Amino acid sequence: MKRSVNFRMARKKSSKGKAVETEPTREEGWVPSKCSDSDLETLISDGLLPETSVIQWRPALGEDRLYENTGEIVAFAPYFERGLGLPCSAFFSGLLSYYKIQFHHLTPNFFVHISIFVHLCEAFLGIEPHFELFRFLFHLKPQPDSYDLDVVDGADLQLRQGKEKVYIPYKHSSKVIEWKPKWLYIENQWETLLAITPGPPTRRHEWNKKPVNNSQIHELLDRIAELRQR
Repeated sequence: MKRSVNFRMARKKSSKGKAVETEPTREEGWVPSKCSDSDLETLISDGLLPETSVIQWRPALGEDRLYENTGEIVAFAPYFERGLGLPCSAFFSGLLSYYKIQFHHLTPNFFVHISIFVHLCEAFLGIEPHFELFRFLFHLKPQPDSYDLDVVDGADLQLRQGKEKVYIPYKHSSKVIEWKPKWLYIENQWETLLAITPGPPTRRHEWNKKPVNNSQIHELLDRIAELRQR
């Protein structure tokens, strides 16, 4: 049975004692979807979103509530413009499982970092995406702060302090303007991703946990250093 996460307007009492509607609270965090069929057809024509014969998806145009337990997850159109590919890789699914975060907890630029890291590993280092190297370089940053996380984009991905000196240089993508209404449902293939549940992400020890230094990480860093010199 479908359960919905209601998008409700917060209420407060006016000076005359009547309830008035205010902006949605952060715990609700959702805005009505403006993602239409034409928006998604554009992603398909640009080669960013597969046809529904490959993986099922549907627009959420006009919906103002999020449904749970549908066998689906929620993504945002700018995710695909920043590097998300479907079906999701085992590496990416593993990261979300490790950090205990859902798709809608992520920022669009999360996918920029992931896609560049995966390409570095596969195309230049000749290896599968390396989990321990990733954790050595990156950590999750709560949004907007450690005490008050947003439901949508409550977890951002950042290089650890000082790691820009040992990683490849690249510019961050520009900030995405008004992206939160551009949400849609996509099939949770083989249930490899966490199911939709309400509320913001929970900050965990794993978000900032560093891997144990080992010779393999240092060997890979040496190879990245060679790439930087070239």
